[in-house]
Amino acid sequence: MSVPETVVGALEPVNLDTTPRPGRILDPAAIERKLALNTYNVDASRAHIRIIDHDVCLHCVRQQCINCCPANCYAPADDGRVIFSYEGCVECGTCRIVCNEFRNVEWSYPRGGFGIQYRFG
Repeated sequence: MSVPETVVGALEPVNLDTTPRPGRILDPAAIERKLALNTYNVDASRAHIRIIDHDVCLHCVRQQCINCCPANCYAPADDGRVIFSYEGCVECGTCRIVCNEFRNVEWSYPRGGFGIQYRFG
């Protein structure tokens, strides 16, 4: 059995072992390339997700929707509110789950024919 290489001079040893294992992401950039293949048919007349009351976000200390959304659809506004843009949503439902304290996210699937179209995987 060989010993995996490590990066010399690193503060902590960095394992360069690239042996495929379940649950291991070997190339994070590969995920970005795969996600870039997806297409979106945006329903301009109906947002499938909305923030119910933007003022409620002022009372939310953690604002987990900003940090947890894998598509970065949520962003902080200068006044402390949260800005949401549904056009790049991957319809995972994470925002609905993490806004459990105030339940301030109204989430539904897009109408038929609209939303994300996964092209890989």
